[in-house]
Amino acid sequence: MQNKENQHHLKLLEINISVLSEGLDLLELLTDKHYLQGFKPAFQSTIGAHFRHILEHYRCLLKQIECGVFCYDERERDQSLEQDRVYAIKTIKSLLLGLQNFELNAFSQNYTIKDQQIYETVSTNLERELLFLQSHSVHHYAIIAAMTRLIGERPAESFGVAFATRTFNEEQAYLESKKDVDVVCAQ
Repeated sequence: MQNKENQHHLKLLEINISVLSEGLDLLELLTDKHYLQGFKPAFQSTIGAHFRHILEHYRCLLKQIECGVFCYDERERDQSLEQDRVYAIKTIKSLLLGLQNFELNAFSQNYTIKDQQIYETVSTNLERELLFLQSHSVHHYAIIAAMTRLIGERPAESFGVAFATRTFNEEQAYLESKKDVDVVCAQ
């Protein structure tokens, strides 16, 4: 049972590592100018602002894990992340190291989330928080992908697409290709 749980935990970490790696790939494609460019009235923020928001959530998880209470409202709001693409790249690399060196025993701990809006804490677990971070990041990546296309750059086709949607699309493509093979074979 322990081995199966560890595999599950490693998969959650792997998915989050993949998400951050996709962001790193995009940041290395963009220029500093693109990172800071505004897109009003369609978007009220910059690509940099979205990356800052995403990376600060990961920072919260890695910094707050020791105390056992996660509060994403208590982010640093580090303007350097928003304004300095190279610093954002370095931060992603640091977060990747944190996830790659993650202690699996952290999954057996009890955690709570503190919400500053309702001044309450709610029980949670590390699995739920990693799923949240992955989903939250992909949501922002979808917006970043649209912004990136507006400046003429082409992010990876899967950038900003939920993993469930990717899987569904791959299955549909496979079924379509199989259908084509069946038609050819029937002739």
